[in-house]
Amino acid sequence: MIYAIIFLGIVLFALGVLVLLRKFQYDVVHRNFLALEDRYGGKIIRGGFAVRPRYVGEIEGNRFSVSISTEKNKQGSGRIYYLSFFMQKAADANFTIMSVDWLGKNVEAHRKKGQVKPIFQGKYQVEAAQKELFKKMDWPRMEEIVQQIHPFAYALVSSRGIVLERLSTNLARDTEFEQINPVINGMLKLGHLLQPTESSQ
Repeated sequence: MIYAIIFLGIVLFALGVLVLLRKFQYDVVHRNFLALEDRYGGKIIRGGFAVRPRYVGEIEGNRFSVSISTEKNKQGSGRIYYLSFFMQKAADANFTIMSVDWLGKNVEAHRKKGQVKPIFQGKYQVEAAQKELFKKMDWPRMEEIVQQIHPFAYALVSSRGIVLERLSTNLARDTEFEQINPVINGMLKLGHLLQPTESSQ
């Protein structure tokens, strides 16, 4: 009986330590998000003791949020963290930019669709439902924007808004203002990547 109590005590202690470590980590993220609040207004939402904070604000009239999501690591133990960005900004075209590394084994399956274009020295690929869209895209500007927001897992650009996710190996570092602000500015540009037509010039 005594051994069972000792074992239970060790387990509870270990869980307590993990919760405290998670709280300290999210406290740092919360402080980092304060820089966004200072720069763009908005607010930080946090539901409890060791709950992941989320920033919600408005950038140039566009509703914007940064949150943290997580999933089980399929390649090994532990969990993978993502920084999830959302901007409620209507884009000129619907397309997706995906990291080749993030796609992994699925990269060839995507390329067989025939509506895929590699960019950024093959590190990313652009997919669109209509291949004709590729002829209208401003590819040099696309390369510039991708360089600005690199690295990221994917960016989904549509008339309903823009969603971008980044893998994070260090939440404290990856949520610093200097890391997040270029993503914000890049997402603003992602909505306007069609070459101007003669009628619009």
